[in-house]
Amino acid sequence: MIKKNENLYQLSDSTYVFMFPAYEDLGNAGIVKTEEGVVVIDDDVRTVDQLFATLPQITDKPVRFVINSHHAFDHTSANCFFDKKGVTIIGSKRCREELMRHGENNFKRWSDREAYIKKILEEKAITVALPHITFDHELQLDLGAETIQLFCVGHAHTPGDIIIYLPKDQILFAGDLLWFGYFPNVREANVPNQIKVADRILEFPVKYYIPGHGHISSDRSEVTRMRDFLASLYESIEKMVKAGKTLAEVRSIEEPLTQKNSDWSGRQFLIRAIEVIYQSMVEP
Repeated sequence: MIKKNENLYQLSDSTYVFMFPAYEDLGNAGIVKTEEGVVVIDDDVRTVDQLFATLPQITDKPVRFVINSHHAFDHTSANCFFDKKGVTIIGSKRCREELMRHGENNFKRWSDREAYIKKILEEKAITVALPHITFDHELQLDLGAETIQLFCVGHAHTPGDIIIYLPKDQILFAGDLLWFGYFPNVREANVPNQIKVADRILEFPVKYYIPGHGHISSDRSEVTRMRDFLASLYESIEKMVKAGKTLAEVRSIEEPLTQKNSDWSGRQFLIRAIEVIYQSMVEP
């Protein structure tokens, strides 16, 4: 792995990761050079200008495809920039459906939360742009010497997550199915399935794992640690719910888990995870 600049890492002759490790709400993006054009994996209005400035440093070929790992704002909000350039956007069928259902609300939610995001959206007249090509199970792109395999995994982190795998270089882009260095955000998750998907990720031969947020890793134990954390959290809350504990009582596990995982950031994600899992068990 070669660090090309503050935000760009080269993983192979053809694959790069565009990342902002100091900012927990900015997702990682992939750049794959092929003989038939560039493939971008995930996009964000806050970093798209830097992405466009970076691409000419890597290749003189145009972007041909954008792949959305899921529908979240920080992974799809710059779709319209590529759409206007005639770039084909690919995502799961559920990703498209979730963007149709929640895209505008997500733009508003982020605008209400961050004034600078509202300014970007208004000044650049950004709108929700949907995937042009969708799939339910698997899709493979064969672009010269590069093969990109896409796998739908059902409702895990969100209803429309996919795994993006480059078999030649054994590079796996997981979107927000994986979080390294952070408590995983499960705000929209089906946690039991996200645990199963982590097991599926471990079945791939992988040289580099790229999470949706956090650092690049070659260490399988980072995947197992996130999986085991979610499994233990879910089991602990399940036992407390069966014992009749209230949400306030269940929240007592927050502090010891924070101490146990003191090297992880994003405590607010842990707080939300406890609430989400609890509510999933007590609501019909």
